Amino acid sequence: MEISEKKISNELHSGQNRTARNQTVDDILRDLTGLNGVTAAAIVDKDGLVTSIRREFDVNTDSLGVTIQIVYGAATRAAEHSRQGLVKIVISENTNGYIMMAPLINGLMLAVLTDEDALLGAVRYEIKETLPTLNQLFHKLDNRAIP
Repeated sequence: MEISEKKISNELHSGQNRTARNQTVDDILRDLTGLNGVTAAAIVDKDGLVTSIRREFDVNTDSLGVTIQIVYGAATRAAEHSRQGLVKIVISENTNGYIMMAPLINGLMLAVLTDEDALLGAVRYEIKETLPTLNQLFHKLDNRAIP
Protein backbone atom coordinates (compact mmCIF):
# COMPACT_ATOMS: atom_id res chain seq x y z
CA MET A 1 0.00 0.00 0.00
CA GLU A 2 1.17 3.49 -0.82
CA ILE A 3 -0.46 5.32 2.10
CA SER A 4 1.92 5.60 5.02
CA GLU A 5 1.08 6.04 8.70
CA LYS A 6 3.54 8.96 8.80
CA LYS A 7 1.66 10.73 5.98
CA ILE A 8 -1.61 10.33 7.85
CA SER A 9 -0.09 11.58 11.09
CA ASN A 10 1.43 14.62 9.35
CA GLU A 11 -1.87 15.46 7.62
CA LEU A 12 -3.85 15.25 10.84
CA HIS A 13 -1.38 17.23 12.93
CA SER A 14 -1.10 19.94 10.31
CA GLY A 15 -4.84 20.57 10.61
CA GLN A 16 -5.98 18.95 7.39
CA ASN A 17 -9.74 19.01 7.08
CA ARG A 18 -12.36 16.30 6.69
CA THR A 19 -11.92 16.41 2.91
CA ALA A 20 -8.28 15.36 3.25
CA ARG A 21 -9.28 12.53 5.59
CA ASN A 22 -11.94 11.34 3.16
CA GLN A 23 -9.42 11.47 0.33
CA THR A 24 -6.96 9.35 2.34
CA VAL A 25 -9.66 6.76 3.07
CA ASP A 26 -10.64 6.77 -0.61
CA ASP A 27 -6.98 6.26 -1.60
CA ILE A 28 -6.74 3.24 0.71
CA LEU A 29 -9.96 1.74 -0.67
CA ARG A 30 -8.73 2.41 -4.23
CA ASP A 31 -5.49 0.57 -3.46
CA LEU A 32 -7.47 -2.40 -2.14
CA THR A 33 -9.77 -2.50 -5.18
CA GLY A 34 -6.67 -2.42 -7.34
CA LEU A 35 -5.76 -5.91 -6.12
CA ASN A 36 -6.42 -8.76 -8.53
CA GLY A 37 -9.97 -10.06 -8.03
CA VAL A 38 -11.14 -7.37 -5.59
CA THR A 39 -14.44 -5.89 -6.76
CA ALA A 40 -15.28 -3.58 -3.85
CA ALA A 41 -13.91 -2.21 -0.58
CA ALA A 42 -15.95 -0.32 1.99
CA ILE A 43 -15.88 1.22 5.44
CA VAL A 44 -19.03 0.41 7.43
CA ASP A 45 -19.95 2.16 10.67
CA LYS A 46 -21.31 0.43 13.79
CA ASP A 47 -24.88 1.15 12.70
CA GLY A 48 -24.36 -0.67 9.41
CA LEU A 49 -24.11 2.45 7.26
CA VAL A 50 -21.48 2.55 4.54
CA THR A 51 -19.35 5.65 5.06
CA SER A 52 -16.95 5.10 2.12
CA ILE A 53 -16.93 2.65 -0.77
CA ARG A 54 -15.02 1.87 -3.96
CA ARG A 55 -16.70 -0.64 -6.26
CA GLU A 56 -16.81 -2.04 -9.76
CA PHE A 57 -20.55 -2.80 -9.71
CA ASP A 58 -23.82 -1.38 -8.47
CA VAL A 59 -24.69 -2.52 -4.95
CA ASN A 60 -27.29 -1.50 -2.40
CA THR A 61 -24.95 0.05 0.15
CA ASP A 62 -27.58 0.08 2.92
CA SER A 63 -28.14 -3.68 2.62
CA LEU A 64 -24.41 -4.34 2.32
CA GLY A 65 -23.53 -2.33 5.42
CA VAL A 66 -26.21 -3.84 7.64
CA THR A 67 -25.38 -7.35 6.45
CA ILE A 68 -21.65 -6.84 7.14
CA GLN A 69 -22.39 -5.84 10.75
CA ILE A 70 -24.83 -8.77 11.23
CA VAL A 71 -22.41 -11.38 9.88
CA TYR A 72 -19.52 -9.96 11.90
CA GLY A 73 -21.70 -9.90 15.03
CA ALA A 74 -22.66 -13.55 14.52
CA ALA A 75 -19.01 -14.52 14.04
CA THR A 76 -18.06 -12.63 17.20
CA ARG A 77 -20.70 -14.47 19.23
CA ALA A 78 -19.61 -17.83 17.78
CA ALA A 79 -15.98 -17.11 18.71
CA GLU A 80 -17.02 -16.15 22.24
CA HIS A 81 -19.11 -19.30 22.69
CA SER A 82 -16.31 -21.49 21.40
CA ARG A 83 -13.71 -19.63 23.50
CA GLN A 84 -11.54 -18.78 20.50
CA GLY A 85 -10.85 -15.18 21.44
CA LEU A 86 -11.35 -12.03 19.40
CA VAL A 87 -12.40 -12.16 15.77
CA LYS A 88 -9.71 -10.83 13.44
CA ILE A 89 -11.08 -11.43 9.94
CA VAL A 90 -14.35 -13.05 8.86
CA ILE A 91 -14.45 -14.67 5.42
CA SER A 92 -17.77 -15.47 3.77
CA GLU A 93 -17.40 -17.89 0.85
CA ASN A 94 -20.17 -17.36 -1.69
CA THR A 95 -21.09 -18.82 -5.08
CA ASN A 96 -19.50 -15.95 -7.03
CA GLY A 97 -16.80 -14.76 -4.67
CA TYR A 98 -15.86 -13.89 -1.11
CA ILE A 99 -16.52 -11.17 1.41
CA MET A 100 -13.77 -10.44 3.94
CA MET A 101 -14.64 -8.38 6.99
CA ALA A 102 -12.19 -6.94 9.51
CA PRO A 103 -12.91 -4.81 12.57
CA LEU A 104 -11.55 -1.32 12.99
CA ILE A 105 -11.72 0.92 16.05
CA ASN A 106 -14.91 2.64 17.17
CA GLY A 107 -17.15 -0.10 15.76
CA LEU A 108 -16.09 0.51 12.17
CA MET A 109 -15.54 -2.38 9.76
CA LEU A 110 -13.47 -2.83 6.63
CA ALA A 111 -15.29 -5.00 4.08
CA VAL A 112 -13.57 -6.30 0.96
CA LEU A 113 -15.52 -8.13 -1.75
CA THR A 114 -13.78 -10.34 -4.29
CA ASP A 115 -14.65 -12.50 -7.26
CA GLU A 116 -14.12 -16.26 -7.17
CA ASP A 117 -10.67 -16.00 -8.80
CA ALA A 118 -9.10 -13.69 -6.21
CA LEU A 119 -5.95 -14.81 -4.45
CA LEU A 120 -7.35 -14.83 -0.93
CA GLY A 121 -3.94 -15.00 0.74
CA ALA A 122 -2.81 -11.84 -1.03
CA VAL A 123 -6.05 -10.02 -0.25
CA ARG A 124 -5.94 -11.13 3.40
CA TYR A 125 -2.32 -9.95 3.67
CA GLU A 126 -3.18 -6.50 2.29
CA ILE A 127 -6.17 -6.22 4.64
CA LYS A 128 -3.92 -6.99 7.62
CA GLU A 129 -1.37 -4.44 6.40
CA THR A 130 -4.07 -1.81 5.93
CA LEU A 131 -5.79 -2.17 9.31
CA PRO A 132 -3.16 -0.31 11.42
CA THR A 133 -3.19 2.61 8.99
CA LEU A 134 -6.98 2.89 9.01
CA ASN A 135 -7.08 2.51 12.79
CA GLN A 136 -4.53 5.29 13.20
CA LEU A 137 -6.54 7.54 10.89
CA PHE A 138 -9.83 6.90 12.69
CA HIS A 139 -8.19 7.10 16.13
CA LYS A 140 -6.66 10.48 15.37
CA LEU A 141 -9.97 11.78 14.07
CA ASP A 142 -11.83 10.44 17.09
CA ASN A 143 -9.51 12.38 19.40
CA ARG A 144 -9.78 15.68 17.53
CA ALA A 145 -12.02 18.36 18.95
CA ILE A 146 -15.28 18.75 17.08
CA PRO A 147 -16.31 22.40 16.75
